[in-house]
Amino acid sequence: MSVTVLRSTPAAGSRVVDVTGTVPVTDAELVARARARDAWAEEMIYRRHAPQIASIARRLLRDPVEAADVTQETFLIAFQKLGALAEPAALRGWLARIAVSRVHRRWRWRKVRFWAVTGDDESLADVADAGVAPDRKTELALIDEALRAIPVKLRVPWVLRHVIGYSLDEVATACDCSLASVKRYLVRAEAAVTAHTQEVAHG
Repeated sequence: MSVTVLRSTPAAGSRVVDVTGTVPVTDAELVARARARDAWAEEMIYRRHAPQIASIARRLLRDPVEAADVTQETFLIAFQKLGALAEPAALRGWLARIAVSRVHRRWRWRKVRFWAVTGDDESLADVADAGVAPDRKTELALIDEALRAIPVKLRVPWVLRHVIGYSLDEVATACDCSLASVKRYLVRAEAAVTAHTQEVAHG
């Protein structure tokens, strides 16, 4: 099944250079400096990764206010626990893991239903690019219906992989599970989505 490309994460701040404005700075370098309480490095980490963390939270919670809270919480926790990051180069996946964990807390504590059927929820069709054809938006609506019916442990990897665009390794890091588990979850989620769309298409 082909997946419609949704609105991409904003690129602003994705390329960070040093104070001279000429040399690109890697995540690993930013982490090293942030661990030494370098305020500039912390700001650059936020500018580089906040748009994507906000995108993850919003697409999982479907509530922009809740998503903004999760984004702020994610970076507060990240800067407090930066010393625990074993692989500084894997910062992006580590931040996503924190964000997903905060999303799960909201589902438990505030009983936020995943893509609950309310007038305020955003569907995949709602967040798709404006130029997406009507028939593709219809397909996205069917995918939404299918995803509501499967367990959260299958939905989250599917969204990270097919909507956010994470690599399999990054999905595994964000979901705090093995690569083999991620592959199994994606196969099961894909099977459920395909079965639902085919069932509807054939009446």
